[in-house]
Amino acid sequence: MASPMRKSRAWLALLVGCCTVHSGLFVLPAAAPPRPATRPAQGPTYAALTAGTYPGALAMRKSRIAGRPNKTPATARGVGRTLKIMLGVPSLLAVFSFLMVLRGYKTMETNGDAMQEKWSSFARKPGQRMLSLMAGAVRVGLIALRAKLIRDPEKKSAMHSKAGKRAVTELVRLGPTYVKLGQILSCREDLVPKEYINELKRLQDEVPAFSGERAKKIIETELGKPASELFAEFDDKPLAAASLGQVHRAKTKDGVEMAIKIQRDNLKEMYDLDLAQFDKIAVTLDKFKIGVEGASGVWVDMFEDAKVILYREIDYRAEAENTQRWYDNFKDLKWTTSPKVINEFTTSKVLALTFVKGTKISDLKALEAQNFDRTLLAKNLARAYLLAFCKYGFFNTDPHPGNLAVDDGYPGGRLIFYDFGQACELSDKQADGILQVIQSIVDFEAEACVKAMKNLGCLKEGSDFKKVEAVVQNNFETGKVKSKRSKRKRALTEEEKNQKTPKQTEVMKYFKLPPALAFVARAITQMEGVGVMLDEEYEFIDFVADKVPELQVERGAGISYIAGQLFKNWIRS
Repeated sequence: MASPMRKSRAWLALLVGCCTVHSGLFVLPAAAPPRPATRPAQGPTYAALTAGTYPGALAMRKSRIAGRPNKTPATARGVGRTLKIMLGVPSLLAVFSFLMVLRGYKTMETNGDAMQEKWSSFARKPGQRMLSLMAGAVRVGLIALRAKLIRDPEKKSAMHSKAGKRAVTELVRLGPTYVKLGQILSCREDLVPKEYINELKRLQDEVPAFSGERAKKIIETELGKPASELFAEFDDKPLAAASLGQVHRAKTKDGVEMAIKIQRDNLKEMYDLDLAQFDKIAVTLDKFKIGVEGASGVWVDMFEDAKVILYREIDYRAEAENTQRWYDNFKDLKWTTSPKVINEFTTSKVLALTFVKGTKISDLKALEAQNFDRTLLAKNLARAYLLAFCKYGFFNTDPHPGNLAVDDGYPGGRLIFYDFGQACELSDKQADGILQVIQSIVDFEAEACVKAMKNLGCLKEGSDFKKVEAVVQNNFETGKVKSKRSKRKRALTEEEKNQKTPKQTEVMKYFKLPPALAFVARAITQMEGVGVMLDEEYEFIDFVADKVPELQVERGAGISYIAGQLFKNWIRS
């Protein structure tokens, strides 16, 4: 009996043969015409003529060919060749794509150094990278299609989980840029089915790590000294491996424990390739006005600003500045902490930080075992970002679970913030505008909310502000936008139900999101994913509402504001 491998090869050979014959690039010889049953009545024998041994045979053949009419004009022959090429090239591409798809089903390389070499090779082979992306999309799409066709809920969910696992495999195969994309998607439960989310979360801490020896070589190249002279101890096993680098525990000759972050090889080259491809996508989105009705250049402009931040992320000196800035902003608060920078061990590809041990915030069982108050942790996360947005005007744009932990050495636990590679600065006007939007939601005031959004530059000139206000008010009334008051939302009267409130889609064309505020929206979305994981009742606005007046006063709000808030609170009660 033939082995499965031989069977697959046989089927593959058959497929290639069918496509190549169909393409016309390879022409099989025609069958020889049957010989006549009888010989010619006169002249030389038939055998002599066909064998060419008869002296006049060659002359007879030439005369026959010369006298034969040309039944295939040159134009027709040219068209025939063109058709063969037109049919042949797609067929060969189809075969090649099929082979790429099959090749991807092989067990993925799990050796970190081998994966690193493969990722680095992509930077030199953009065509191969594009084909790998397309083949990976097909592999995931085939499973997703099967899930769509299944009716049984349990089987459908299982198939979605299988598609999610395949998506993780493909993203890791494609390298750091796409792993970063998967990490972002893992916090978007509004966009991706929960089965995918559960699998994509693995990308936050299950990226293949390269060897400790490779890490030490990078450190030695960057710092110009052997590792034995730099460290008293160096743990070859990484604490964590992320999309752009990995972290090792080490101890200096002076006995200082630190976490040292080492960047992966050839990151800039991979960024150059991947972000250039994303540039083309942004141009296409703007050209066809996809998602930005009536606008032009929005996607390109937003992506240009995003690229600045993404490229800064692969310069660890910039991350060191961000890390130290966050630490200085929050160092006086007892309920949160973050590492400090050790400058003498830091370069553009190596970042040294004080070691701050903690329990992963996604390890809910460990948090419960230590009796940590998960609701309080969620509330402190929201409050930290309220301060970051509205007081300090500086925040980490990437608060996914892999960048958060709980200090189990502190009574009751406190939040630990890691990884400030992606950070964004807000102007004073933007920080104040965000605070006013939050205040308007807390106060349940649609008019004030629209005014604050207009001042932030989120609404275009010439917009129908009354229509936008009506939609915001409707969102308040129906609970789509939550605040303290919306938790006791009332039922709409018949008169209100009969009123023609504009639909959300009707006013989206009036909105535009400046790049910095796009990162605010992203941070809030990722933070919400963590918050809901800790507490199902998590609401950012509700958790920060009691701190808003304090910030208003710090920003110069006077007696009239305080009196107004007291009156509103009295009305609510």
